Amino acid sequence: MRKVLLYSGGMDSWLIDKIWKPDIKLYVDMKTRYSEEEIKRLPNDVIIEQLDLGKWERDDAIIPLRNLYLVMLATNYGDDICLGATAGDRVLDKSPQFAYKASDLLSFLYTKQHWTEERKINVNLDFKGMTKKGLIAKYLQEGGNLEEAVNGSFSCYHPEHNQECWQCKPCFRKYVAFKMNGYDFGSRIDNIVKNYLSENIIPDILKGTYGRADEEKDIMEVYNKLCVKQ
Repeated sequence: MRKVLLYSGGMDSWLIDKIWKPDIKLYVDMKTRYSEEEIKRLPNDVIIEQLDLGKWERDDAIIPLRNLYLVMLATNYGDDICLGATAGDRVLDKSPQFAYKASDLLSFLYTKQHWTEERKINVNLDFKGMTKKGLIAKYLQEGGNLEEAVNGSFSCYHPEHNQECWQCKPCFRKYVAFKMNGYDFGSRIDNIVKNYLSENIIPDILKGTYGRADEEKDIMEVYNKLCVKQ
């Protein structure tokens, strides 16, 4: 089966590319508010397709049914399609149930008929059981370079002057995962993340409403160390 990785250049897909070694990296330009920043950082070997879903992008950056659209498009390139889902992802279109149902539906639609030979489609969630911290650890175990991973991946909703803002959801999750693997971001970024956590994330964790149990312990450990450092 030809392996296709739905690739954004964020830390999850960047790391999965190094570990899973797909045949094709596919980026779908959905015309979101952060697409331009992602595209200008893509490696030369990434295939770019256009699919305007940005018109349905919510304020929280969620696009309803996004991954169903993406896996359908990816079947034009291969049969084993990897979504960069990790343990902290809560949306249903990154769930094992979604992967099973989408695989079944797409395989049915590619049943042998007048226009196609039979194809079995697999929506791959091999990394769903791993946290972001664990994904980095696996990459390092296989000989990866931490500095290269930090600088090579881009995870930000609101980049400033061509740099990650470190005060949005993907930025702080990237920060925590790399911090737990021993990376030193420096005092400027430490302070930005500490303030973001104290205002936006820690209150939800303390109230029990954050919703990512796999990450909460790591977030609290990093936050407490940042507070002590001050």
